[in-house]
Amino acid sequence: MARFVIWVIAYGIALWVMGRTTGSVPGGLWFLFWATFIPAAIYYLYRLVKVFRQKLLWRLSRRLAVTYVFIALVPIFLLVILVGFGALMINGQFASYLISIRLGERENELQELDRILVHEAHLAAMKTPEELVGHLQRFFVTEMKEDAESFPGLEITTQVDSVVRAFRLDGALLPQPATLPAWLGGAEFSGAVLDRGRILLRAVERKKTTAGVLTIIVSQPFTPELLDILGAGIGPVGILTRPGAPASKGVGGELTSENQPSAVVENAQEVAISSKSVQVPQQAFFLEPTVFGALSLDPVIWEGDQKQIRREGARIGVTSRIVTLNRNLFNQLGDFSSVLAIVFLLIAGVFLVIEIFAMIVGYQLTRTMTNTVDKLYVATERVKVGDFSHRVGLEPDDQLSALGVAFDGMASSVQRLVSESLEKNRLEGELEIAREVQNQLFPQIVPDVSGLQLYGVCKPARTVSGDYYDFLRLGNERVGLVVGDISGKGISAALLMASIQSALHAQFFDGHEPGILSEKALMSSASVVGRLNRQLFASTPTEKYATFFYAIYDGATRRLTFTNAGHPAPFYFHRGKIERLEVGGTVVGLFGPATYDQAVIQLEPGDMLVAFTDGMTEPENSFGEEFGEDRLLEAAQRASGCAPEEMVKEIYRTVQDWTGGPELQDDMTVVVAKAVD
Repeated sequence: MARFVIWVIAYGIALWVMGRTTGSVPGGLWFLFWATFIPAAIYYLYRLVKVFRQKLLWRLSRRLAVTYVFIALVPIFLLVILVGFGALMINGQFASYLISIRLGERENELQELDRILVHEAHLAAMKTPEELVGHLQRFFVTEMKEDAESFPGLEITTQVDSVVRAFRLDGALLPQPATLPAWLGGAEFSGAVLDRGRILLRAVERKKTTAGVLTIIVSQPFTPELLDILGAGIGPVGILTRPGAPASKGVGGELTSENQPSAVVENAQEVAISSKSVQVPQQAFFLEPTVFGALSLDPVIWEGDQKQIRREGARIGVTSRIVTLNRNLFNQLGDFSSVLAIVFLLIAGVFLVIEIFAMIVGYQLTRTMTNTVDKLYVATERVKVGDFSHRVGLEPDDQLSALGVAFDGMASSVQRLVSESLEKNRLEGELEIAREVQNQLFPQIVPDVSGLQLYGVCKPARTVSGDYYDFLRLGNERVGLVVGDISGKGISAALLMASIQSALHAQFFDGHEPGILSEKALMSSASVVGRLNRQLFASTPTEKYATFFYAIYDGATRRLTFTNAGHPAPFYFHRGKIERLEVGGTVVGLFGPATYDQAVIQLEPGDMLVAFTDGMTEPENSFGEEFGEDRLLEAAQRASGCAPEEMVKEIYRTVQDWTGGPELQDDMTVVVAKAVD
């Protein structure tokens, strides 16, 4: 598209150069240019508007500013322009109206002069036309001498029968008296006329006297002095006469100046006359504008057989000030109008104060909104990059600022959750390390002793376990079996489990070479448990204890010596019978002085020992019913003919089917010892 526009512009430049050099370019070529250039211009104008909206108006503050301008300021601005234009137009028309009134008053004055002369003619009672005409001239010059300035350039034509005399107020005779047109007949007349290329105000009066028929024609030409009188107290007045302008159809006639010859000088030049001494009034306040008014003067064509009106034969313009015109108006209307003007100004002042207050409030609201949105945007960007410590920091003055407070609360919560998540990850990492360490505490290799198969599994409910099982090699033919359950769960139980493991191992391994039995290795099971109890009681809190089952198997004699310290009694399968190994004493670590017993059983091929923790019997199903020892015994019986590994798997599978899910409710440990040939 850009390349296309470039080619179109180049084509237009080529056409312009061709027009400048050859003088003409075929219109079809220009049509082709505009037909391609205008759509391209519209397209890029649309693109410009789109960029303006996306780039310049993307920020909410700019959108609100533009909205505020178009909703609040633009209507006010247009309203002010409209009111101002209306005030200029109305006051201009009012100035024109004042001038038209004064023109009408001037016509009335000319009529009054006619009546005065007619009245004087009746009073004089002259017998001859010459005497009457001369008397009227002397009377007019004498009596009107003081009013000469009020009628500048006034022309009077008096006629009695055939005697005619034309003169001015100073007595000077006029070379050419005014004549009566044929269309006037015997009627009186007053108004503006176009006579011999001049526009004048004229009044005609005719009456019968003793000397004959008296005709008085008073003519007032437009002069700078007259315009001063018309514009006094208003402003300078100007008149532009157009004697050659078209005429309209006459009253009672059919022809106009375009289709009937007349005595009017059609080719006369336009004449402009303006006030001589009247100036534009001074400004009443700063920036007070001037107003201009205009009115059209439609004179009657004086010559001719029919009455015709010359449309826009003259235009009168006046320049003034608004305050000057209003003063003229109020002076004419009286004191009550001044009261109304004061009320109007007071109302306008109140409206102005309200508008200013509204603009201030709108500005403050817009600023508050944009400031809040900007802060929220900045805070969102900071949170986006992971800086949850940033705060908007707004007082909850309104709903929008309350949103900023809510954002701060959310950011604080997220920061806390992130910190907790990091701490959780750290703890999980440490627990994973603890799990790996604990796995090393369980037997990695099952001791190989004659006549006995061993297998054990511990499944922690959490990352680390509080259960403990172990196989202790006490020489070539002796092995110790350990199963324990520490009170509690989690890391504290795991630490106590590690403490028990280290304490137990420390009782046997005292620096001798592997395979060489020490005196400690030959200790009875009751002695080992008793020593362990005293050590735990002294090194752990009083609420910490453990159930413990410890047995010593001697491969040479196939005898098993055991001590049960408060642990769930293991199952002993012997010749189709099931016994519980309960001999021992209380839990270890809870009481300092404690006595433990031991018992001895003789293992025969096929006998089996199943030791477990309470986590195998206490899991509940969906109805809240515990698995129990009886179901554990049934599972062990079903797998009694299998290898220890298979038996352990069957027991765990049965417990999982009972609970209905893989999630463990407690640490679960099973150790199986099976006597073989």
